[in-house]
Amino acid sequence: MSKISMSLEFPLPSPTAKAPAAVLPEENAADMRELFAEITKATPRDERAEEAFLASKLHTARTHPTLDLMARGAAAAEIAGGFKAPIAPTPTGPVPGGVGYGIFYNSSFKTNWATGTAISWEILCPTPPGGNVNTFLYLTATNRAGKGVEAFISYNGQNQAFFKVFDWARYPVDPWQTNIPFASLASYVRTESAHGHPYQVLTLMNLTYQGAANHWYNQVWLWNHTADRWDLVYQFDYPATLVEQQGVWVGSWGPIVETFQNPYQGTNPMGALNTQLMSRASDNQWGMWHQPGSSDSYLRIDNVGFDLLFLDPNYSWAVHS
Repeated sequence: MSKISMSLEFPLPSPTAKAPAAVLPEENAADMRELFAEITKATPRDERAEEAFLASKLHTARTHPTLDLMARGAAAAEIAGGFKAPIAPTPTGPVPGGVGYGIFYNSSFKTNWATGTAISWEILCPTPPGGNVNTFLYLTATNRAGKGVEAFISYNGQNQAFFKVFDWARYPVDPWQTNIPFASLASYVRTESAHGHPYQVLTLMNLTYQGAANHWYNQVWLWNHTADRWDLVYQFDYPATLVEQQGVWVGSWGPIVETFQNPYQGTNPMGALNTQLMSRASDNQWGMWHQPGSSDSYLRIDNVGFDLLFLDPNYSWAVHS
């Protein structure tokens, strides 16, 4: 297993957003990739859930608000190339994906970085999801990079939830890299208060940055509240150009609820708290963490039954049904 590839000398978000960002001493970081890989190897894969995830991306491409018809078609064709079998014109399973609620990046903000981009957020993730959820539901986000990762919560009905990593840099050959049962995340799941109510959250940081010319790294870090440190749980390095990172539709969504039913009823609160993004300039210097506002992003709501509990535009929000 390769060593952590960066000195960690950049401002890290406070895990509770109640303290200013600070440089993380290397002794307060841990490399947990081997353990997470072992758990993933021992955890059976849910191939139907994986296919549903891709079906949702296909739907997102076909209905993307900022793409014209030609661009939507090209994006859909790119996604469809990763399916093991042709997709039926009329699905017989769950509704093939939608956005129950969440933010998408404005075009200028999506590409407002040069050699790196990062997102940190607290996934507001109830277990179980509650209500009438009887198929797949995902709480996910991207960091704006076209070949970055989605580190997300995966639900399948009221069964045990999972933390997964889908790496777009490895699509379509081998994108599914991390599959951790929620029962194994006790050191990472905690309670955070928002608008006078306690919520269960999983705090993560997701980075894509250039290590050398046309050579990039994807990383996923989780906040370990019992050890008071950030843990590296996934890393992958690969060749890519800046055009491949910025000139595609992948990476255009921030925290969203991806849906497969209509309507939803009785679900527990879910969403995103304290979303922040950070950019790395052409001189390889990281800027400061920035909460996405209405000038950086817009809301997408597919009207499948979710109702807004609160919105701090556009970095924190919770919905239920």
